[in-house]
Amino acid sequence: MSHNIQYRDYPENVDKDKVFSELSIYVQNECWQEGGHLNPIRWVPAPVCESIDAAQQYIETHDRGWYDCLAVRYREPIRGKESKAYLDLVKRRAKAADRYNKMYRELYAATVTAAFIGCKSCGSKLSREHLLTRTRSNQCPLCGADLRPASTLEKIQKARDSMEEINKKMEQEACRMAKTNGTVRWLVKIEFHT
Repeated sequence: MSHNIQYRDYPENVDKDKVFSELSIYVQNECWQEGGHLNPIRWVPAPVCESIDAAQQYIETHDRGWYDCLAVRYREPIRGKESKAYLDLVKRRAKAADRYNKMYRELYAATVTAAFIGCKSCGSKLSREHLLTRTRSNQCPLCGADLRPASTLEKIQKARDSMEEINKKMEQEACRMAKTNGTVRWLVKIEFHT
């Protein structure tokens, strides 16, 4: 037995009765052993949220609980009509993600020449060769602490922050594009018990 929350996406002019009927059949098939059903969907016409993420947040904050099913409208940019600024941000994000992933995944033991690496947390002296061949991790196998120096961790955090800043700019540009040439859609949250 489990609690299920699912989101579905529909065009703005969708037949609401048909959506409820299709989702009711889906829920009945999913929880046939429990005899479950779908509660009526509350279609909230206003506000029109700026993005699908904003619509999901709106649903989460306006959920009444106890298997409440809720639908809200949101704007979505038309794919294939992205602005130059958005496409530039996509390229910048790919570079930032590559940089972050490379820094995060690099094995610290491969960057040092000393035979032993000290753990600052538990004080253990760990064989560099063992860390390279057996654990292949940046964590101390004894206490789980990160073996990388604070300066390296700061660089990794800065790379992550840079990537997240680009993500925010992409979201802002997507919202701007959705307002100028986007479509309005419904985000429907259903909740049921299996």
